[in-house]
Amino acid sequence: MAAQAAPLMQRRLRARVLLLVVVAALLAAAGWSWRQQQAQHDAQRLLALAPRAIKRIALQLPGMAMQRFVKLDGTWWLQGTPPRRAASAPLAALTQIAAAPVSRWLPAQVVHAHRLGLAPPLAVLWLDDTRLAFGGLTPLAPLRYVQIPDGRVALISARYSPYLGADNTQSPAHAGTP
Repeated sequence: MAAQAAPLMQRRLRARVLLLVVVAALLAAAGWSWRQQQAQHDAQRLLALAPRAIKRIALQLPGMAMQRFVKLDGTWWLQGTPPRRAASAPLAALTQIAAAPVSRWLPAQVVHAHRLGLAPPLAVLWLDDTRLAFGGLTPLAPLRYVQIPDGRVALISARYSPYLGADNTQSPAHAGTP
């Protein structure tokens, strides 16, 4: 009787080991797939900057003086004489633009800046030392043209520009450097 039980126990042990190997392989495949999706998601962000890491913001809107903000000890300040505390919610929204998902990239060599509302831009935003020029909206979807320093233009959701005052018109903006 014991001789018959031994092969049965060995078969069950082999089945359990095989099941454990299959489960481990499935977990490894799921982990690899998740990492690939994260890498692809990160590649589709507007900038490599992390929104929480941004310490300086400058904003140039048409017909207005440039506004400069600096983050000190977790608090945003409007630079000026004297510096004044700034509302954090609109500035946090501006920092989130760095992580905006990009619907599509247009290569620099095919960009007609004037047609996209980028010459001159409707608004210019500097996140730390990275300049973003905001153009008009696409005709068929609520997507905004945003030019990054390397000349490429990203199409991002228009919801990332509520504090920019930029609309779909071609109004001029004088974009200096911060």
